[in-house]
Amino acid sequence: RPSRRSTLFVCCLKLLNTSYFEDLNESIRLVKEVIAAVDNKVNEHEKRQRLKEFHSRMDSKSIMTMKNKQMFAREDLLRRRLIHDGALQLKNAQGRLKDVHALLLSDVLVFLQEKDQKYVFAMLDQRSTVLSLQKLIVREVANKERGLFLITAGTDKPEMMEVLASSKEERNTWMQLIQGSMDKDEDEGIPSETEDDKRQLESKAREMRGEAKMRHLPM
Repeated sequence: RPSRRSTLFVCCLKLLNTSYFEDLNESIRLVKEVIAAVDNKVNEHEKRQRLKEFHSRMDSKSIMTMKNKQMFAREDLLRRRLIHDGALQLKNAQGRLKDVHALLLSDVLVFLQEKDQKYVFAMLDQRSTVLSLQKLIVREVANKERGLFLITAGTDKPEMMEVLASSKEERNTWMQLIQGSMDKDEDEGIPSETEDDKRQLESKAREMRGEAKMRHLPM
């Protein structure tokens, strides 16, 4: 393996006292860059293949309306890059948990559920389960180490979704990856927001988290 050989070469190089040290060191740096580039390409290919698997298993009639009124269908999956995927749970208005499989794509977060051995867009209290990253605020759930809030906004009032991961570590991974994707701000046809919009969303998010906390307080 190239990565293993480069590591062994570095160890040998440390034992040498030669005038070629700088040239050899530069060669090693370039080799490492090539290895990293190859690894990235392999990772991208694997994720493209995985996204195609989800696409092939989706019900062709399944469609979801996003909060901004855009329609999101099965074919829209392949117009995006897969960043991360995994099993999560969504909490509905009655407090019951629904098992879902989440796909973090380049500009949206999609929740799927299995039905008759196929995937369909998850159903949750008549709310959209395809969330634009450009209209999203991610926060931890107080006193729930596995929980996180996803707060969306648009022309209508903001909505908050509570999500549970399998562990605190998995929750943190999702939060970091979602935030990282939001910071990249990739444009896939969904209008971006202004700084004033972001400040207003953050203010609304604080209000909604406060309301959620009050609902959980004992009477």
